[in-house]
Amino acid sequence: MMKIILNILFLVFASTAHSQSLFEGTGEREDWLGTYYQGKKMGFTKSVTRWGPDGLVMDSTVFFKIRSKSVDQSTTIKQTTRLDLDYRLLSFSLLQEISGHRQQVEGTLKGNELRYRTKSLGYDKEKTVEFTSTTVPSSTFLLNLISDSLRVGQKGELPLFVEPLQLMVDLQYEVLRKETLQYRGESVDTFVIRQRFSGMESTIWLANDGSVYRETTDMGFESFKEERQEAQKIDEAMTISSIITMSLVKPDKPLPRPYKKYDLVYQIHPVGSQNSIPEDHRQTILKSEKQADGNYITKLRVKSEPEKIGRIPQKKEALSPKYMEETAEVQSQHPMIRALARELSADSKSKWQLAKDINLWVHLNLKKEMVDTVTALDALLERRGECQSHTFLFTALARASGIPTRIVNGLVYSKEYEGFLYHAWPEVFVGEWRAMDPTFGQDRADATHIKLTQNSDENPFRMMEFVGKISIGWSSP
Repeated sequence: MMKIILNILFLVFASTAHSQSLFEGTGEREDWLGTYYQGKKMGFTKSVTRWGPDGLVMDSTVFFKIRSKSVDQSTTIKQTTRLDLDYRLLSFSLLQEISGHRQQVEGTLKGNELRYRTKSLGYDKEKTVEFTSTTVPSSTFLLNLISDSLRVGQKGELPLFVEPLQLMVDLQYEVLRKETLQYRGESVDTFVIRQRFSGMESTIWLANDGSVYRETTDMGFESFKEERQEAQKIDEAMTISSIITMSLVKPDKPLPRPYKKYDLVYQIHPVGSQNSIPEDHRQTILKSEKQADGNYITKLRVKSEPEKIGRIPQKKEALSPKYMEETAEVQSQHPMIRALARELSADSKSKWQLAKDINLWVHLNLKKEMVDTVTALDALLERRGECQSHTFLFTALARASGIPTRIVNGLVYSKEYEGFLYHAWPEVFVGEWRAMDPTFGQDRADATHIKLTQNSDENPFRMMEFVGKISIGWSSP
C-alpha cells in the first residue's frame, strides 16, 4: 500500500513544465518543491531541465523521509527523460530505492511501441506496450499541456504512461481560473489547473513561465516551490503510523471479536459508481443508491470463506495465464522460490492442502513489521514485512507450485486501531477461488476482509478512489 501511495506522489509532484520561450538555443534550469503532509515536511522534488538543438533532457529526483520505529524507510525515485523538440518521448530511465530495495526501469520509443526493461532483485525482463502519437510520459506531461498555451475553461484528456508502475492511465484536466500568488515578496500570475486520474484529484498552480508554484491533492498532500536549501530541510521523518492513520477508516461503531465474524453487512459511501466494488462468492452488493452529488451509497454483504471447499457455487471462468505469471514483485521462477516451493510440496497432497501449507509457512516465518520489502524475494531473504510482503511471497510460492493465484487489495478490520486498514491478501484457485490471509494466518479470510480491487497490479491507482474518502457502517445480517 505504501509503495502505491509513494508512486502516486511521484506522479503528482515530479511533473515539470517550462514555457516554450525558455527552450530557445541552449540552456539549463533547476527547480525545487517541498512536499508536505498535513503541514509537516516529508520530502522534496528536484527537477533539472537541459535543452539544446537535439531536444530536452529532464532529470527529476523525488525524496521522502520515512521511518518505521528504528527502521529507515526513506524512498528515492530518480528519473531521466529524453524528449525531441516536439516534446515526444525518446527514452527514459528510472531508479526506485525504497528502504534499500532497488528497481530499475529503462524504456525506448520505437515508432508507436515503447520497449522497456524492468530489473530488480531476481528479475530482469523486457516488455512492449503501445505508445500512440498522443501518449505522453507522466513525468513530463505538463510540457505537452502548455505547448499550445493555456486559457481559462480549457479542458482535455491525455493518455499517460506511468513510468514507475509501467501502466497507462487517462488524465483529465481543466483550467479553472487565473490566480496571483506571492513568492519571496513578489506577485506571480498563475493558471489553476485541476487534474484527475483513476479516482485521484490534484490542483496545480502553474506560472506563465511554466514553473509549478503549488500543488495540492485530495489526500492531504501539498507541495510548494522553494529554494534549494529550504526544500532539502526536513526536520523529522514521517512515520509509517502516520500513513496508517491517514488511511484508517473508522466505522460507525467498534467491531467486537472481528476474527470471529463470518457474515456482516456494510454500508460504504461515497462510492464512485455502481461497479466500483467487485462482487464474488464472498461478497454481494445488496443495494446501491445514487446520491445528489453523483456518488453512491453501497450496501454490501460479506461472508467468510466456508470451512470446506465446494460448499458455495461459483461462476465458471476461464483462468487467465496472468494468475501464473512471474512479475517484478512476484519472482515465482527464481531458484530460491522454486526450491522452497518444491520443499513445501514434497509430500503428495491436494492443491488446497498445499495452499494451506504455504499460507502457514509464510505466516510463521515472516516477522510482522511495518516495513515494505517490495518483492517476494526480498521478503524471503529478510523474513519480515507487512501485508504486501506476505502476499507477494505467498503468491510467488503458490504460482511456483502450480496454483493459480491473484492478489487482492481492500480493507480489513484492526483491533489495535479500532478501524479498517487498507490491506492486501491472496486468492487461490483450487477448483474454486478461495481467499486466504498469510499475514493473519487465516486459511479462511474472515468477513472483515472487504475486497475493493482485484488484480490490482493491472491498475493499482483504483485503490485511490477509496483512500481517505469513504466512510463505513456495519451491522449483522
